[in-house]
Amino acid sequence: MTASPEPPFGIVRVAPFAGFVHRFEDLIGSATTMALYFIHSRRWRENHDAAIKAFVGRANTTLEVFLPDLESHELMFSLGKHFEDGPLIPALVADAYRYFARLARDFGKPAHVWLFGRYPTYSFYRFDERAVMALYSNSSAKKECRKRAPLDLEAVIGNAAP
Repeated sequence: MTASPEPPFGIVRVAPFAGFVHRFEDLIGSATTMALYFIHSRRWRENHDAAIKAFVGRANTTLEVFLPDLESHELMFSLGKHFEDGPLIPALVADAYRYFARLARDFGKPAHVWLFGRYPTYSFYRFDERAVMALYSNSSAKKECRKRAPLDLEAVIGNAAP
C-alpha cells in the first residue's frame, strides 16, 4: 500500500492533540518559519525542546511567538477560571516568557514576542505552510497583540503583580 500525498490545502488530519507528537518533530525539523500562539504550552515545549533548539540554531529560520500578556489582569483572571491548571497559569506563562527569552539570548530568535490581551479561542503551531490548531471551548473578539523584545519579558513578569 502506498501513501497518498497530502492535499495542498484544507484539513489534512483531525486527531487528539497527543496524536500529533511525532508529527510536530517532523514539522519542526523541516520548517524554515515557525509561529506559535498559545497560553504556555509547557508540556509541548518540554516534549520538543531539542527540536525547537535545533530549529532556532539553523541559519535562515524565523520564529514568531504569541503569548498572553501577564500585565493584563483581566486575561489572567479569565484564564485562571477556565483552565484546569488555572491557579498556575501566571507562573506557567512566566516560564514560557523565560524559555523564549533564553532562546533569544542563546540563538537570537525570536526577535520579538507578541503579547495578546484577549481571551484566546485556540492555540496554533504554524510551520511554513502547515499548521496544527487546538480549539478551545470559548469565543472571543478579534486578537490584539503588543510586540516586546524577549529580553524585556522579565520586566513584564515583574509588572504583573499577583
